[in-house]
Amino acid sequence: MPCTRALFLALTASLAFIAVPASAQLKNRTEARYTGGFHPQACRYPPSARKAGLSGCCQMDLDIGSKGEVLNAEGTCSDPIFLEPTRLCLTVQQFVPATVNGQPVRAMHHLEYEWRSTVPSDRNLCQKLKTS
Repeated sequence: MPCTRALFLALTASLAFIAVPASAQLKNRTEARYTGGFHPQACRYPPSARKAGLSGCCQMDLDIGSKGEVLNAEGTCSDPIFLEPTRLCLTVQQFVPATVNGQPVRAMHHLEYEWRSTVPSDRNLCQKLKTS
């Protein structure tokens, strides 16, 4: 019996040890954040879309490096004409990297990027993508 109780206590202690780091890691994790700014040379409205009066939205998944740089940008747009300009625009942006336990890490980040050919409105162009 003493051996069984010792084994039970050791197993319980090891399970508690496994559970604590996982929950602590969740508490000490931050997501990547956009730092702001605009790069007019890289973020040009597609001329053919502007001429046609097209507005659009792109749902983008960004691979953000541990230094805040965009390593890769993939996504879906309401009109394919906006995908390459959105990639170009986002790859020059800077982010505060995600962190785990205070250390910067590479992480995925999702964002919506809107292109409006007219003045802003209260309608979210990305809503159309979410319901389709």
